Amino acid sequence: MKKPLVHDWMTQQVIKATPRLRLHDALRLMNRSNIRSLPVVEQDNLVGMVTKRDLLRSDVSSVMRDIWDQYRQVGNLPLEKIMTKMVITIEADCTMARAAQILLENTITALPVVNKDEKKMVGILTSTDLFRMFAQEFDVEREPAPVDAYMTRDVQTIKPATTLLDAQRLMATHRFRALPVVDQGLLVGIVTRTDVLSAAPAHAEGADRYEIAKQVLTTPVRFIMTSSPIVVGEKEPVTQAARLMAEHKIHSLPVVNAESSLVGMITETDVFKLIVNKFALF
Repeated sequence: MKKPLVHDWMTQQVIKATPRLRLHDALRLMNRSNIRSLPVVEQDNLVGMVTKRDLLRSDVSSVMRDIWDQYRQVGNLPLEKIMTKMVITIEADCTMARAAQILLENTITALPVVNKDEKKMVGILTSTDLFRMFAQEFDVEREPAPVDAYMTRDVQTIKPATTLLDAQRLMATHRFRALPVVDQGLLVGIVTRTDVLSAAPAHAEGADRYEIAKQVLTTPVRFIMTSSPIVVGEKEPVTQAARLMAEHKIHSLPVVNAESSLVGMITETDVFKLIVNKFALF
């Protein structure tokens, strides 16, 4: 099997920000561009990295909007106040398997790509790029790889009435990025970590910050979950799971059987491990 290289699959047209871009504007930019990682560049030099999770955790959500002074102060902070300055990068001539290994080891989903000599940023490699490569390069005819051979079978689920707080605790304790929502044995939705972080409160006249937070955290997940989630069949090739994750820019997929019952989850971690195992590292 050939060794796909980073420069063949990286995204070259990179959306970037300056260290002085406001948090509000950075979040708008990421939402508009449907991206999860934003390189921060100063005079063509990579100086930091911000993820959508960083911004959501920095209280740039509508939870703060009833406390205008605090919301304005936080939202107007420049990215340099919260960005990761020690950025993990990869060189353009490295293998995609090496990139997958780095993403796995550091629990990240994007790598700025730099040239070997000047260390200038020449692109970015995201989990979506790895999914695209795997879907196209892995030969399922030569080596059948059904989803059920690589999925996680012991799946933690929640009910539509589960509160946001309980979902948040589950995700934090077990480091889940997504929780399938099941009602009477049927998969009815999915809740992601981004959903939980960006959930907006119900506004009450005169409610203070703590009352708003209480309203948010006691909200049932049925109000924020994605209904009719994208799924993959357990006997479909794992390349199909990779295609779906690339197309929809998602981290994980519920796996269903012929009766449409939930039987597992396949995640980007599973795909990264496959890339490392099936493509030569060096």
